[in-house]
Amino acid sequence: MAKPVVFVIGASGNIGLASLQSLSSLYSNQLEIRAGVRDPDKAEKVKALPGVIVVKATQGDKEQLVKIFTGVNCVFIVTPPTENRAELAIKTAEAAKEAGVEHLLVVSVPLIELTDIIVGKQFRELEESISKLGVPYTFLRLPMFTESYFRYKQTIQKMSTIITPLDPTKPYTSVVVAEAGKAAAAILADCSKHINKVYTIVSNRHTFNDVAKAFSEALGREVTITTSTYEDTERSLSGLGILQPWLIQSIIEMYKAVDTGLAPSETTSHYKDITGEDPTSLKDWVNAVAPAFK
Repeated sequence: MAKPVVFVIGASGNIGLASLQSLSSLYSNQLEIRAGVRDPDKAEKVKALPGVIVVKATQGDKEQLVKIFTGVNCVFIVTPPTENRAELAIKTAEAAKEAGVEHLLVVSVPLIELTDIIVGKQFRELEESISKLGVPYTFLRLPMFTESYFRYKQTIQKMSTIITPLDPTKPYTSVVVAEAGKAAAAILADCSKHINKVYTIVSNRHTFNDVAKAFSEALGREVTITTSTYEDTERSLSGLGILQPWLIQSIIEMYKAVDTGLAPSETTSHYKDITGEDPTSLKDWVNAVAPAFK
């Protein structure tokens, strides 16, 4: 019998690549794995994965995608980091329906109840539209990545401090990228077990004081928290010169949602339900990456 065909679109980003790595290492013997990227010439990491077929594919291009998705059993839409991402993801899902795809796995966020902020509005539109298509779906809600703590690398190295506008006592959840990818791969391996499910994948709940404590223990020196203002943080993000204004606004809005207690801070994760494994703790993640922060 032919192997079921799974297609990851948005394959060269963090979640797409992590999902393909898990698919390649764990499920390539039972699945035909295809990876959609806008420019295959720039997808060296994807092309290097055993058992993965790289395909030129652009999210939102329905005419192109209907042809590409024909014969595919399950499509994983890794929502793009663009201001119109809801529109692109919805058009991609519509193309999958027209092509006869049997199941859609789609990246979302835990903040969809907060429709007065950018990210909540975007993903609420996405979830509502895709859930009404009549195609079996699974939403994989992901918070900020634990790897985002690398943004504090220089200040930890040079000043032993983490500069953030967040109240360091407020609970916060993040997700390790590799584990988000492993959960996605497990769902794609047998989509029939996950019909119309909504999963949230997070690490253990913690505060930024916990982050500072974990780095202090791992590095053998005290790491403190320096609280900045939202305005200073916005100027700092703008000064990077790589983030669009809407994305900077979105980041500030998410920080404020945590500070005001509006952002969900889940104490449990669906990760173990899906993979059978416990998620990586904050302490274990920091211990693993600590050499890079010395």
